[in-house]
Amino acid sequence: MGFTLLELLITLAVLTALTIIGGAQLPNLVGASALRSDVNALARHLRYGRFSALQHGAPVTLCALSPQGRCEPAWNAPLSLFIDHPPKGLRQGPEDRVLRLGPGASRGVVRQWRAFGSRRYLRWRPDGRTDGQNGRFTLSHGEQRYELVITQAGRLRRSGP
Repeated sequence: MGFTLLELLITLAVLTALTIIGGAQLPNLVGASALRSDVNALARHLRYGRFSALQHGAPVTLCALSPQGRCEPAWNAPLSLFIDHPPKGLRQGPEDRVLRLGPGASRGVVRQWRAFGSRRYLRWRPDGRTDGQNGRFTLSHGEQRYELVITQAGRLRRSGP
């Protein structure tokens, strides 16, 4: 019981067609997966920031920290959560300890923060409310887009596909 050359060629042609069709969709699937992963990771980071402010009874800031401890408007960079005593948006001394480091955006994923006041950071007060910064993170990869909305009460709402 064997295969003829014609059967083998037809099988190879069908497999080649399926590979080409499936291969064209592969980058979209990988990008969508990276985007969902980034959205979930950032949402966890945001929830932890609010929880930490409530738990420690101290202001907590989320931003991309420069080596000098200043908040930078580089939202695709790795984000730090730290206790933030005045002046705001500046990590100084041991009392402003880093609580958690988050990953940077995955390749091809763009993170943007738009808020009232458009500061280089997002800050929660000791009562869990934001520092007057209701706004939204928009994460996108190609045509796909998710939004993480932060209310002035410091709560998180997610929208997207």
